Amino acid sequence: MSINYSLISTFKFLKVLRFLIIIVVISCEDPDYNLNNPFDPNNMDLDPPALFFHPFILDASFGETIEVELYGYQLDSSAAAHFDIRYDWGSLEYVSVIPGPFFEGINSPIEITVHEQGVLNLFMYYLPDINSNQSIDGTWSIATIYFSTISRGESELLYGPNTTIRDASNNILPINDYGKGYINVE
Repeated sequence: MSINYSLISTFKFLKVLRFLIIIVVISCEDPDYNLNNPFDPNNMDLDPPALFFHPFILDASFGETIEVELYGYQLDSSAAAHFDIRYDWGSLEYVSVIPGPFFEGINSPIEITVHEQGVLNLFMYYLPDINSNQSIDGTWSIATIYFSTISRGESELLYGPNTTIRDASNNILPINDYGKGYINVE
């Protein structure tokens, strides 16, 4: 009796092929994702171009240092900005600001002024440079602001009326919507 090894290998190959076809057919179903992340700009009912705080709701403990990011949502090509940030100075104390990737380039000038009445003015801009494009657009983190909580209760973060973004020709760009931030300190 002789054994036909080529027939055995063909049978094993067909068996493996059938298994792979079943795996591929089963795995070709469309995933059913629940895309309801409340921190996604698409779910925040913002009309772009817009500015918002991330996270827009923050729970914190008394005496804790918290961080809140300023975000731009589908912003046009921008070269400079003045962010007029309003906060409850009886509840929050300004600590520092770290620039985000939105105004990151060859040079990243930033100027910060803090008024005791709960107004933080943040000026960010690109210095003129003939050799590179010093403007950016899209949805990006603009900066991260650090606050220390100094009292319990709820407080609000707002973009003030002096908030403006300018293009490379120094024209004011439209901002259709401004998101608010809420901080709950316990």
